[in-house]
Amino acid sequence: MTGPFVLHLVARLSAPASPLPQQAPPLDRLLNGVALLVALFIIAVCIVGFMIVLITLLPRVSERSEIAMRQSPWRAFFIGLANYLFLGGISLLLLSTEIPPLAFGGLVLFAVLAAVTVLGLAGLIQLIGDRLRVLSGRDMSELARLFWATIALELAILLPFIGWFLLAPVLSMISFGAAVLGWWHRKRLDGDHLGTEG
Repeated sequence: MTGPFVLHLVARLSAPASPLPQQAPPLDRLLNGVALLVALFIIAVCIVGFMIVLITLLPRVSERSEIAMRQSPWRAFFIGLANYLFLGGISLLLLSTEIPPLAFGGLVLFAVLAAVTVLGLAGLIQLIGDRLRVLSGRDMSELARLFWATIALELAILLPFIGWFLLAPVLSMISFGAAVLGWWHRKRLDGDHLGTEG
């Protein structure tokens, strides 16, 4: 019984070590880095265009989310946190199964979380745009306000570690909660908006 085992062990020990993975040439690494930067730039431009179109097509939804953030930021955060933990946990659990209908349900649940968060982000961008207009001390067009607000939000989220693991999750939860509050209290918020305009 021990003979084959010993022969196998000797063969394994005497086998040549596997060669170390070769690194790509410096020029290839440089080109890969440039391609990554170009891809990030294109994605950033697409996000700006997407948010401007979303706010233009759904102005009341973004305004309700903005009002909810102004009035109840902590409430929005805790609503977002609870839903991310509960619904996000269920989504991950369903996606980890090998049963296609359950996995599809997890994908749908994740898409709902992402869609509601994006609707809340539209309100966050409007809020940032209003603050930027105050900080700049000059009048800005609506398009310029939305453009620079989206750029500022993207740059803040791209900050290593703090932006990735702190700012992005917190703002996502606040955005989700603000979208939920904006829909839940839409009649009252519409009245508040009309009152501030008057």
